[in-house]
Amino acid sequence: MLGLEPKQRTDGEIASIWVGISIDEVHRMKDSTNKWSVKRHPLIEMGMSRRDCLAWMAKNGYDEPKKSACLFCPYTDNSRWKNMKERQPHDFKEAVRWDNMVRNMSDEFTSYLHRDAIPLEDAVFTDDDIGQTNMFNNECEGMCGV
Repeated sequence: MLGLEPKQRTDGEIASIWVGISIDEVHRMKDSTNKWSVKRHPLIEMGMSRRDCLAWMAKNGYDEPKKSACLFCPYTDNSRWKNMKERQPHDFKEAVRWDNMVRNMSDEFTSYLHRDAIPLEDAVFTDDDIGQTNMFNNECEGMCGV
């Protein structure tokens, strides 16, 4: 792809790597670790936030993209865990494997992927699963008196 012969090296930049992170994640910007490429961050260069990207997608007729994350991301919320368990059981099984692995990595502390610090395979993913009504799904109707 770079037009080089096998084992041929170059000292100059011959590739531009575009990374699609928005200004919301500017802290994730990293320079290239090799001499032959330069990293570009076009969304940051255009000053686009995630919200701006979603608006552009909608305006141009694209479906809203799902938020990307590793299968074993510890910042995953219950709705994503539940969706993964129900619709991508193979991925959920892999996340459970990672959860078990990180929990057994240290004798000094115990780590979990789920925010409640419980094994992922034992986690309850929505209030409805435990019979608790979720009172935050609807707009406030002013009934509580606050």
